[in-house]
Amino acid sequence: MFFLQFRRVVKVSMESSPYFQLTCSNNAYRVVLPGASAPVRIRFTPDENKDYSHELVCITPSERIVVPIRAIGARAILDFPEQLDFSGCPVKCSTQKTLLVRNVGNRAARYQLSTQSPFSVVPAIGTLGAGDSMQVTVGFHPLTTGDHSGSLCCSTGEESIHTELHGEAGAVRAGLSTNFVEVEKTFITMSNHTTVFIENRSNVTAHFQWKTFPTEEEENKEKRRLV
Repeated sequence: MFFLQFRRVVKVSMESSPYFQLTCSNNAYRVVLPGASAPVRIRFTPDENKDYSHELVCITPSERIVVPIRAIGARAILDFPEQLDFSGCPVKCSTQKTLLVRNVGNRAARYQLSTQSPFSVVPAIGTLGAGDSMQVTVGFHPLTTGDHSGSLCCSTGEESIHTELHGEAGAVRAGLSTNFVEVEKTFITMSNHTTVFIENRSNVTAHFQWKTFPTEEEENKEKRRLV
């Protein structure tokens, strides 16, 4: 039901529709006094659960006003969190968090999930029925230490849902048992050796590789110099 507030003669009309009908006669003229209102009743008769739209036209001697009519049908609504934090993660190691996502709407959702490195998400695409739940796994694999930010986007074709992602990567607590190695005197053509231990003082598996240069940047710089 609409209320009209005019100070003159008003003509109310609506194009023929099987879903929207004026309860009064179409193209009817009426007088609305200054400061008064006149109700306009519209009957809505849907035949399925979907979106509907129509227009109500109000014409006065000086203007033509179009009132949009919208009826919103079933919608899929996925309850993603607003933010997801990965704190205290080792650099170059994978950390995962699992979200339980539910479709609280009244229509099946065809979704597509996407994010950016160093974050990842599984599954990337699928369908979730109304009232159903699913597990979404978000991964964090930082290659450098420091703070990392990103966004998890869920697109259903009708709307986009964004979850802010934040991760903090730190160095793995692993190192050598000593910072100084001294090899005892060795005769020519003979060999000698000493032992150094690699100690992992963290709760994750540390992968290591012996290299000449302390960082990958310095190694690439030396390769460019030689070329």
